[in-house]
Amino acid sequence: MAINNEPHIHQQIICTNVFVRKDNKYLILKRSEQKKYAPGVYHPVGGKVDPNENPYTTAEREVSEEAGIKIKDLRLEAVLLEISPVRDEPYNWLVFHFSADYDSGDVIKTEEGELMWLTKEEILSKELFPSVRPVIRHILDEEKGTVFATFEYDENKEKIIKSQIDLCALAE
Repeated sequence: MAINNEPHIHQQIICTNVFVRKDNKYLILKRSEQKKYAPGVYHPVGGKVDPNENPYTTAEREVSEEAGIKIKDLRLEAVLLEISPVRDEPYNWLVFHFSADYDSGDVIKTEEGELMWLTKEEILSKELFPSVRPVIRHILDEEKGTVFATFEYDENKEKIIKSQIDLCALAE
């Protein structure tokens, strides 16, 4: 491998999502019907990483901003690379999915959509982002390690046509 080469510059959007646990339920957002991308889809609370911010800090900030609550025991559950998932946009998405325990506060209303507490079974029955569907059982299983996955979409950006899913085991 050559040294002192110019770095590879990636065109990607980085974001975090958090599945917040409380009393055997998870805080889930039903995205607003006014959303440009994936209206009405069920998704954890989250958002884009700001410049000079790491994904862990973003996760805490987004839960506070969008849901009005504080979390604790944040744990990385999945890292997903979505290759050009949005029509007419050249960006890849690097998505960090976390789980966390509810700590304090009352859930607020958000223009992002409707926040609700759902059981694992209820989450599994909802319409989820295409990239979340193949890994949701790993994300919600506290006995599993971190999932790393790559997804490529069809030309209409509606269905995944190629995927690779790897699992890092938990330390013994």
